[in-house]
Amino acid sequence: MSWWQNLPFFLVWGPLLLSSVTAALKPKYARAMALVVPAAGTIASAALLGCILKSGSAFLYPLGAFGAPFGNELRAGEMEAVLAVAFCAILFLCVLGGYQRILAHIEPQRQSLYCVMVLLLQSGMMAQLFTNDVFTAYVFIEIMTIAAGALVVARTRGRTLFAATKYMIMNLLGSGLFLLGISILYCLTGHLLMENIHEQILKLYSTGAYAKPLTLSMALITIGLAVKSALYPFHTWLPDAYASATPSSSAMLSSLVSKAYIFLYIKFVVRVFGLAVFRSTHIQTLLLIFSSVGIILGSIDAILEKKLRRMIAYSSVAQIGYIYLGIALGTQAGIAAAVFHIIAHALAKALLFLSGDRLIGVSDGDATFHELRGAGYRAPLCGAAFTIGACSIVGIPFLGGFASKLYLASACMGLERINALIALIVLAVSTALNAAYFLITVVTLYMKPPHEYHTRLNHPKVSTAALAVFALLIVALGVFAPRVMAVIENGVTHLL
Repeated sequence: MSWWQNLPFFLVWGPLLLSSVTAALKPKYARAMALVVPAAGTIASAALLGCILKSGSAFLYPLGAFGAPFGNELRAGEMEAVLAVAFCAILFLCVLGGYQRILAHIEPQRQSLYCVMVLLLQSGMMAQLFTNDVFTAYVFIEIMTIAAGALVVARTRGRTLFAATKYMIMNLLGSGLFLLGISILYCLTGHLLMENIHEQILKLYSTGAYAKPLTLSMALITIGLAVKSALYPFHTWLPDAYASATPSSSAMLSSLVSKAYIFLYIKFVVRVFGLAVFRSTHIQTLLLIFSSVGIILGSIDAILEKKLRRMIAYSSVAQIGYIYLGIALGTQAGIAAAVFHIIAHALAKALLFLSGDRLIGVSDGDATFHELRGAGYRAPLCGAAFTIGACSIVGIPFLGGFASKLYLASACMGLERINALIALIVLAVSTALNAAYFLITVVTLYMKPPHEYHTRLNHPKVSTAALAVFALLIVALGVFAPRVMAVIENGVTHLL
């Protein structure tokens, strides 16, 4: 075994072990750990990706000396490594970009614990990417749920307790449904490792045995992860959680947490059940309906919102619908397009929450669109960053969002004629709706202000640099989209 094949283990367990150390540190050193560990994860993930691309194949990393069904293992391929780089880099930039607001919004005695939750979140996300064991996935789902709830409630202000309570109730419900689903799956197959489960499912599928329990298991797993990732109509917890938390938390929740759950679901669809079984259960059809409705109604809810943070939050409902639409196509092209949109949306949404908070700050803390007039002049760099993020979500050419929508539209062409037509209409209508609220918001930022503003925020250079890096990454993703997509497509092929 080569040295680099140990990297998935350290990416999962390193942040988990260092979180216990961080809990004992003073706030100043704890905040440093919350920056250093994600940065180290980015470097390690990039090294892993380079080595996997050079070797040309995925690999399994056994944990312990026991094989199936008693052993546990990690799996790393092109797609897992690409997402690990993206997730660690975005986590680092989220903490860096919202660093000043962490100091302002979170009491000093809570800051060390806040940083512990950041590291637990990183560990949980890496586990969802690399684990090959369904029960291990459940354990780290619970770790992520607790960490994400703590990140919401860390900010002591009016609605955060309500938002965190709502978040925990809905997400624990999702966790329970997921656990029931994998319990039924274990009863049917006798295995916890994904390849072994898949082999048994193919045998059951070929004979037609236990068809209803198998469908029930997949339905429970689908609903559980749909609740946790805020697929419409299970999204009711999302606006309050995203809008109430401190900007770094909002950026992490919207860009990373929901995406880790979705990628875990992709692994279940592709590696556990298989695309053929997925299509045969008709869950694909229901997912197509829910994602299409979510894309449209999430955009309409965003249009009706009067405050910036909640508008950005409702936009996430629509964008999550795009990802599930790609999965619902039930094809390799659809899965690849969904993974690409995970990256494109993660970059854009983190940038929107971080820059949007700065724009609200220079508008005397008022998030209403009337008070945001002229904010683009009061904070020029933040206005430019918000514009780039908004244009990516809308789908302006040469940006990541445009490429992801183009790949989704191309994947839809593989459907039956009527289904392809419906999916393309949904994409076209949603793009128009995206333009209706995001481009109008951008115009509002550069309108004549209603009165003189007195708030002048001090923007640290490192935080401004984080926004600039986000903007550059969005442009780079759009320009180099074919190369990124080629790696993802290879990863999907090896995932099968």
